[in-house]
Amino acid sequence: MLNRIHIQILDNPFEDLNFSVPAVDEVADNQAVAEDLQNSMDFHYPGMVHVEYVDLFLEEDDRFSEIREMVSHGLITLPVILINGRPFLHGGISRSIIIEEIEKLLSSGPVH
Repeated sequence: MLNRIHIQILDNPFEDLNFSVPAVDEVADNQAVAEDLQNSMDFHYPGMVHVEYVDLFLEEDDRFSEIREMVSHGLITLPVILINGRPFLHGGISRSIIIEEIEKLLSSGPVH
């Protein structure tokens, strides 16, 4: 069985965190970056990688209560990137770092 990778981008869309999207010559919000990343993953790794944008402060359940608490204490900054449910990166969205990790995970073999 092949690895499937789930990337979650936890963010507060009302914060002024903008990143440049290489495919587009303008600044985009993190939700747009997540959508662009999903499109790229669909092209390069069809059916293998799912990218989910999560508005951390509209989440009604306690899925990310620890991360919310760390953000509120200034221990980490948004956006927070989770890969397969594990914290991976915070403070920005780096397509190259994310792709490097995806390639490592896909080449490591099936997850049991």
